[in-house]
Amino acid sequence: MTNIKRWEEDNHWVEIDLDRCMGSGDCVNGCPADVYKVINGKVNAQNIGECIECGTCQYRCPFKAILKHAAWR
Repeated sequence: MTNIKRWEEDNHWVEIDLDRCMGSGDCVNGCPADVYKVINGKVNAQNIGECIECGTCQYRCPFKAILKHAAWR
């Protein structure tokens, strides 16, 4: 069973498969809006409300752990 966590704020949400996430920080380093942080070896989207919907986090993750990323407008 996968361990998927969802972060949601305002109109933004992201789902991260914590079983796939290895905490490499590639999404953290690539995100221009400072949405992500690595905590205890796993990525957390603590500032999801700051997301600018660029998609860099998904493209930068070498483990394909960021599953869905969207905004409702």
